[in-house]
Amino acid sequence: MVVALVAIASCGDGAADGGGLPPGGTYSCRASFAGTDGGAGSLAVCLEASGGTAQDLANNRQQCTTQGNMFALEPCPRTGALGGCRQTTAGINAVLTNWYYTDGSSTAADIQMLCEGLASIAPSIITIDFVLP
Repeated sequence: MVVALVAIASCGDGAADGGGLPPGGTYSCRASFAGTDGGAGSLAVCLEASGGTAQDLANNRQQCTTQGNMFALEPCPRTGALGGCRQTTAGINAVLTNWYYTDGSSTAADIQMLCEGLASIAPSIITIDFVLP
């Protein structure tokens, strides 16, 4: 999912070819923990993208499903989310948020520390902020 961050951050602003984006321009890629009985698991992390180009949408849909995750033409669910790391890039008309969900041991403070750590090593054109659901 981090690759998706890089892929969309490196693209244009999407103003010329926004066709194909869902209403509101937001889509998501959802990864789940495996179920204990082999069934459906609980949501672990969800990458939410707003803006970008139709090509970003197509690339990220393909990458998401190839990795065995679920692609959706809607924002990430907020139920069970501890917090997220929101990424904006100077000159790019796209916002990416990695939402992290409760796993029984992590807290919102853990996610905030993760976001702060990522922000400290990000290139200067990328801003990463902790956000609550």
